[in-house]
Amino acid sequence: MELRPLTLNVGPDQKISAVLGVPKSATLDAILVLGHGANNDMNNPLIAGVHAALAREGVVTVRFNFPYKEEGRKHPDPDPALEGAFRLVAEYVGEMEEFKGLEMFLGGKSMGARIAAQIVAQDVGASGLVFLGYPLHAPGKPEKLRDQPLYQLPCPALFIQGGHDPFCNLERLGQVLSHMPVSSCLHVLPGLGHSYEPPGGHMAPETLEEVNRVILGWLDSL
Repeated sequence: MELRPLTLNVGPDQKISAVLGVPKSATLDAILVLGHGANNDMNNPLIAGVHAALAREGVVTVRFNFPYKEEGRKHPDPDPALEGAFRLVAEYVGEMEEFKGLEMFLGGKSMGARIAAQIVAQDVGASGLVFLGYPLHAPGKPEKLRDQPLYQLPCPALFIQGGHDPFCNLERLGQVLSHMPVSSCLHVLPGLGHSYEPPGGHMAPETLEEVNRVILGWLDSL
């Protein structure tokens, strides 16, 4: 497996960093592009861990920084800028000659998952979506759902959610999934939070292994 750094232009004077994970053989015929969460970047342990592990297993993987993180700013860009960066990365990799014919999957952690859903609901082609903690609502506000893009998806979606995620009431998520027009799969990590962490701790290595097994199994089932 090769990790290949990339620098992409998102504007006249604006660049973002990305890392391409190239397996020795793309055995699952898939590309997975992952966007990071609002308070972290592409080197977040969950994003980087999934990226490397899936590439070792035969999936072409991509992780990247949204512009605000690349520039060292704390607050996320407006959605159009976030969507534009995600689109750019997906289009760039999708047009690479060595990966022609591979199916495109998009996803990410929290905010990255939400932005992936929004661009696929609009017009970006994808064979499926991988949500690593979809932020269905703000903590303590399960009545204000960020669910509209999910009802417009044209492809299957995998949700991997912490059982104690304050950003995703599982009962409300179940209601949303029952109304989605496409196949959806939910895998719950009992007792874990928004970043798959136990109370007062950090994500365990075995949790990352479970997440990777779930993603690989889902991709193989399509």
